[in-house]
Amino acid sequence: MEEVKKLDVSVILPIKSSKVRDFDEYFKKAIESLKIQKVEINELIIVHTNETSLVEYLENYDFGELPVVKVEWTKEPNYASQINYGVRSAKSTWVSLFEFDDEYSSIWFKNVLKYTEAYPDVQVFLPIVVDVDNNSKFAGFTNEATFAANFTPEM
Repeated sequence: MEEVKKLDVSVILPIKSSKVRDFDEYFKKAIESLKIQKVEINELIIVHTNETSLVEYLENYDFGELPVVKVEWTKEPNYASQINYGVRSAKSTWVSLFEFDDEYSSIWFKNVLKYTEAYPDVQVFLPIVVDVDNNSKFAGFTNEATFAANFTPEM
């Protein structure tokens, strides 16, 4: 039996509201994509608002063996601020930004681990995102440049 490796990474997941169309379906897929990784993560940090239905949803959700840290964000919901708070709270060398409607490929963290071992001087790994349409059909590849505007005005 192959030994499961661990990557020194904290996954940061900001959530503003569960009152989004198909939230439950997307969230389940996102969490499942973390559960099936070939490499263990240190922690999943969920920075969520105090929306009552979201708090209850997260309290009752079965995360299985995932090491989950839930942090209630009581200020005005703000994606960038919630991400930054999660990053400051992280206890790992690496962080990975994640959204409730994202899914990691099953080998994402395994590949990151390989690259961190092969290229110890590299400090950032960016994924190629496979965009799909409403029918889950391939729509194209992106690198999520549009969300970068939330972090730096230069983007």
